[in-house]
Amino acid sequence: MRRALTTTAAAGLLLSTGAAHATGGILGLSGGVNLWSHDPDGTQKFDGSTFDVEDDLGLDGDEDLNAWLEWDHPVPVIPSIRVERTGLEEQGSGTLNFDYGDISASTSVDSVVELDQTDITLFWSPLPLPYLDVDIGLTGKVIDGRILVESNAQKEELNFSGPLPMAYGRLGLDIPTTRFKIEASTKILSYDGHSITDTQAHLAYKWWYAGAMIGYRDMAVELDDFDDVTIDVSFSGPYAGAFLRF
Repeated sequence: MRRALTTTAAAGLLLSTGAAHATGGILGLSGGVNLWSHDPDGTQKFDGSTFDVEDDLGLDGDEDLNAWLEWDHPVPVIPSIRVERTGLEEQGSGTLNFDYGDISASTSVDSVVELDQTDITLFWSPLPLPYLDVDIGLTGKVIDGRILVESNAQKEELNFSGPLPMAYGRLGLDIPTTRFKIEASTKILSYDGHSITDTQAHLAYKWWYAGAMIGYRDMAVELDDFDDVTIDVSFSGPYAGAFLRF
């Protein structure tokens, strides 16, 4: 973890071995897995009608894994990198209020909404401050989604995918004289009718080359005719996980 350097010798050691961020160790390398428990909210537009993902599609809460790998180095100008993979799937059963393509209104349906995401973030740490980490950067988010609605006799399926650029920011605070750290990050997009905010905050505990964290994540996704799909949904809930650092 990056800390305030009080001596020239300590600074030389840091530069020779690499910085250690939030959950990073001596080399600044870290990786981990979280289990995210999320609840859905929002709507999907299809064939001119707007469907509530809870009331119409019957989506309910679910749990999915989020894995990440990060290298936070001290070399000036060259960005550090973080790669993150979120598998997101909601399933449920409901009754339609409108026709959904060839599926008639008032029909009981089973639904699946998938919104898998791969994020590649390049970030810089412009302010070396005691106990405090400040990162800013850019994220390329690749969305791979699917919406499936089916009854006993009919099925409608939409598949959509593509990349989106986002701004990235992260703030971390080491709690002095403890092994705890509070950290929050956000990714934001507002472009060409699309709007995404992905914010998470957690408390991390580090012990030698390992640690654990518990936190809360809120993701709001509004896509306007993105690969012929229009949705305005959000997923939020707590997460917990473990990590390794080197």
